[in-house]
Amino acid sequence: MSTTELRPNEEDLSRFEMRPQEIGVKEEQRRSANYKPNIWSYNLIQSLTNEYNEALYELRVETLKNEIRPMFDQVTGIGKLEMIECINKLGLLGLFEKEINHALDDIECNVMTYDGFKEDIRAISLCFRLLRQHGRENSPDVFINFINENDNFRGSVSGNIEGVLKLFEASHLALEGENILTMARAFSYRKLKDNIPDMDDHLAKQTSSTLELPLHWRVQWFEVREKIDAYAKEVNNNPLLLELARLNFNRIQAMHQKELKELSMWWRNLGLMQNVSFTRDRLVESFLWSIGVAYEPHYSCLRKCLAKVVTFVLVIDDLYDVYGSPEELERFTRAIVRWDSEEIQYLPDCMKTCFWALYDTTNEIGRDIEKENGHNGALPYLKEAWIDFCNALLMESRWYNNGYTPSIEEYLRFAWISSCGPLLSSTIFSFGREEVTGELINVRKEMENLMYHTSLIIRLCNDLGTSKAELERGDSPSSILCYMRDASVSEEIAREHIKNIIANTWMKINKEYIGQLPMLQVYAKLVTNMARVCHFIYNNGDGFGIQDHDTKKLVKCLLIEHLRM
Repeated sequence: MSTTELRPNEEDLSRFEMRPQEIGVKEEQRRSANYKPNIWSYNLIQSLTNEYNEALYELRVETLKNEIRPMFDQVTGIGKLEMIECINKLGLLGLFEKEINHALDDIECNVMTYDGFKEDIRAISLCFRLLRQHGRENSPDVFINFINENDNFRGSVSGNIEGVLKLFEASHLALEGENILTMARAFSYRKLKDNIPDMDDHLAKQTSSTLELPLHWRVQWFEVREKIDAYAKEVNNNPLLLELARLNFNRIQAMHQKELKELSMWWRNLGLMQNVSFTRDRLVESFLWSIGVAYEPHYSCLRKCLAKVVTFVLVIDDLYDVYGSPEELERFTRAIVRWDSEEIQYLPDCMKTCFWALYDTTNEIGRDIEKENGHNGALPYLKEAWIDFCNALLMESRWYNNGYTPSIEEYLRFAWISSCGPLLSSTIFSFGREEVTGELINVRKEMENLMYHTSLIIRLCNDLGTSKAELERGDSPSSILCYMRDASVSEEIAREHIKNIIANTWMKINKEYIGQLPMLQVYAKLVTNMARVCHFIYNNGDGFGIQDHDTKKLVKCLLIEHLRM
């Protein structure tokens, strides 16, 4: 189904629309979300220092890479799989892309001849996951050997807990209709849950964490420091790999710190927060979000642009959710649609400030993309994405102001757009290296299903994490409330239903990624990473609204504290 069919039509957009004669700015009591103030001061950010951006360390990285490369030819069989997995978890994939692709080629051709492979559920599960993670098509029939005559997994599999854990991780790379992987997920979940009390502390913690949020749904870079520390404690660790992992982390952190300092300067000079008091001031968290999407060094410009867009998503979202009156929001939306200031003259000063800050920043991002990639076709797409975003927010505010609860179907028709997924995807697509605008359009068309599925997950994760607080504030309905009303069920049942939609949507994402052309896989990975970031941000509540929980720990870990060599 095309995303055009999933978008609201003119009739949808006109529902509850206020007529011109009804519009008039009134002084009224504004709502408040009572967001806590920003905890990351400008002075703290500007004080960050890092020596690892010096040429000396770059030379050492190259030396270590040259010493490690021969190891790919030295390991054989299942050892090759384990080496790729080790490099992956240490955050070194980008340094050995060529070697890993050659290793995966060899695995695809020869894996069934590896000693003991066919009987090793751990090795088969690891192999299956690695190949699919790298966009390679492979059949789930490799697991048939472990199924008994009753169409259940054999009892011998149950005794291999590490193998069952790998099977659970592999099952999340399933496509729709792959019943053996659906069965594998249910079987492995049940066995792992039942065996947690008998596991040692380390394995129990790892298992509980995986059951809560599978590896495939996680942001790899958000966990890399923890993985490096764990690898350092392994008895048989490779000292060269360990040194390179630590050095690579510190060098990338140095680049991220430099970018954050630039963004902090931009944010202060913009002066928005000096004139706007109703919104979340979350520059650092927005930058963390962009790191989760694209942490690699060559994405520096994309990271900074995404951070600016996310920062404004929060501001504009709060303007619609919390601050603006119905009349003001109609005017503000028309100003965005027309991309001019005629409509804002009757608005409060803070809303005028928001419009001009968004206007100037979007034009600035368009210029940055042109400078980075040599084409100037991005701005119309960015404008269009902001228009769609604001139209969706406007409809949600109309629902709220009219006391209307939509069906879950109607809600999602707007909510996948108000998730900001299409807006951020548009920014990502604009960073294509193509010289011809027509090719850029083709990328957008090829990726539209993936964009929709990712945006849906962003929205549903957001709803799971924020719905309680939003209900207390009396905000517009969430997917949970809509489904509760539709199906006449409890909140607990509605939440489980939303979680099932997320799990099924991930299978659709897998289909869009696996077997894709290499050029498109680059975009697909970045867009899919947005869903992974939102699993982290909203896994334990509202990671944007509340800064002092998991988000704060991660900021300190990735952006403030160096990793000891």
